[in-house]
Amino acid sequence: MTRFLPGLFLLCLPVWAAAETFTPESAAALAARRNPGIIAARFSIEEAHGRALQTGRLPAPELETELAPNLRGREGSFGIGFTQKFPLTNRLRLERAVSEALIAAAEAEVEAAEQKLAVEVKTSAIRWLALRDSQALKEKQIANGSALAAEMNRLVERGEGSPVEAAQFELESQQLSLEVLRLESERAALLGGIRPLLGLTSAESVTFTGSLESTAIPAAAAAPRADQRAARAKLDAARRNVDLAKAGKWEDMTVGLGYERENTDDHGGGLERENFIRLKFSFPLPLSRNNNGKLIETQAAAARAEAEAAALDATIAAETAAARAEMTAASRMVSETADKLLPKAKELEEKITAFLRQGQPGAAPSDVLRARERRLALEQARLDALLTFHLARIRFQAASGR
Repeated sequence: MTRFLPGLFLLCLPVWAAAETFTPESAAALAARRNPGIIAARFSIEEAHGRALQTGRLPAPELETELAPNLRGREGSFGIGFTQKFPLTNRLRLERAVSEALIAAAEAEVEAAEQKLAVEVKTSAIRWLALRDSQALKEKQIANGSALAAEMNRLVERGEGSPVEAAQFELESQQLSLEVLRLESERAALLGGIRPLLGLTSAESVTFTGSLESTAIPAAAAAPRADQRAARAKLDAARRNVDLAKAGKWEDMTVGLGYERENTDDHGGGLERENFIRLKFSFPLPLSRNNNGKLIETQAAAARAEAEAAALDATIAAETAAARAEMTAASRMVSETADKLLPKAKELEEKITAFLRQGQPGAAPSDVLRARERRLALEQARLDALLTFHLARIRFQAASGR
């Protein structure tokens, strides 16, 4: 119980805590400490330990007393003793093994819940960073568009440009401003969903930092992930329950140890006292009982646990392969866009813009707008590919147990 007091203290921190900036990883670590659902889930481990304390023990011994007075004289007897039941099989050891397996399953399930929460937090943080980068791109385009609009207005003042074309640049900048507002709204909505995951109140400010530029594919973990270990622990418990059902076929024997004192009247010779130590063994008849129903139930449960573990392994293998393939494709898309397409689009836009400012024939403002739209689309495509890569990376790391 005491191991969870720090978590409960963190959960009750006052709302005046200072605003913090997190990376996706540090946010996931904070969620593991402060998320109310995880704090509650950890008590299941205490429950499993509590149940384990009651298993694998002999039943309490029984005290037996007997008083048999002779109603016609001084003769009689008095006895006291203890009886204890003992199993004829290794049932107690099997009960302890089942409890230990269930404790391991509870611990692994809590860890699996923490990993699932970490995936959710990291996914939201990555999306927030992607929206931040998209907003920065739009703001850069707004600044570029404002500069071109100012240039067109100067050309109009000199009588070298069209007022209609200048208005097109201004309209485009205004449209991009609306897009920035939409991105800010989405970021605010994401933060609203992240705060309860981190165990924070709505009054506490949260922001994220980090870069999405890296497209290095991580290595898979060698160890099984938490839900796999939980499934295997449950399978171990189910198999031991089968052995326990077989052992439960045999009834317990009873061993007793007692003392008895007997008073007898020897035909006028006086009262004689006899003391006895009694050792008693009791075996139920028949020794075995029919518990085929329990045996069938535990065998079916073990088969189900084995099938569930195998299905989980297959699902994890498929998820890992799919996430790796998605990362590889997204990485190639980022590289192709950044190394080949974007440089060409930027070069074309710069040439058309220069021609327009120099007043060379064949360069119209609409050409600049189209060139800039293509570059903006390619920039956004690169950001979308980076987002796709990092979301796939989180799924890959979660599937492979990292």
